[in-house]
Amino acid sequence: MDKYAFFNGVTSMGHYDSTSPGISTLWSWAQQFALGDNFFPSVMSDAPTNQLYLMAADDNNNPGLLQPFFPPCNTEVKATAGYTFQHVGDQLTAKGLTWSWYAENLNNCSLYVPQENPFQFFTDAHNSTSVKDFSSFATDLTSGNLPAVSYIQPAPAHSMHPGAGPITDGITWLDGFIKQIQASPVWANAAIIVIWDSSGGWWDHVPPPQIDAQGFGPRVPMLVISPFAKKNYISHVQMDDVSILKFIQGTFGLSPLNARNQLSSDLSDVFQ
Repeated sequence: MDKYAFFNGVTSMGHYDSTSPGISTLWSWAQQFALGDNFFPSVMSDAPTNQLYLMAADDNNNPGLLQPFFPPCNTEVKATAGYTFQHVGDQLTAKGLTWSWYAENLNNCSLYVPQENPFQFFTDAHNSTSVKDFSSFATDLTSGNLPAVSYIQPAPAHSMHPGAGPITDGITWLDGFIKQIQASPVWANAAIIVIWDSSGGWWDHVPPPQIDAQGFGPRVPMLVISPFAKKNYISHVQMDDVSILKFIQGTFGLSPLNARNQLSSDLSDVFQ
């Protein structure tokens, strides 16, 4: 776990504590609900790998930093073809359940990051009506049309990425988003799972366990904010992005997608 600064520069040795603006807000949510301190990105890489593992436990055996085959905004190195293996969206649709991926600034190529939207990689999902701009979220929430499963992709300014700008912007955005859910009719049956897709190069003292040829990557935080979450609880159970996939599958009676899907624990430890 050494040479972070050698390869990544001084930013990698920084950290935020309770004296940093905004961090007390994150701690407040953690203390009201549940925090995972043994949560890892599924792959030792960056987008799109962990996003793909989040919804398919598979990155087409390519942990590289690819952009999707399909537009919009895919202007750099792309996947050579659309992916066709099954993902959780397929499973939910087959069971008559709804899902959506809400992306801030979808189609605005100066602010939208295509490789962070895993559904854009798939032949059957890239132009799905389930992929929406985040501006639709508030309407869906208040009209009673929020899907059974919703994924939220913040814009870069709200991502808290190291060195990308004040993290207070992202924390304020997240705080407002959580309170919006709490003030809605869905809150009584909701589970909000907050994750970061990779460590961003921050140093960590915990070597990530290697459960296959691709991962894990260095630890990231995980929060579960829900009426059903254990209160002021820290889970030490090893989890990763695929654990969220398993939680969705367990909740809705869906089968594992592949062998990798079965290697991860679920999120049950953080719930009452």
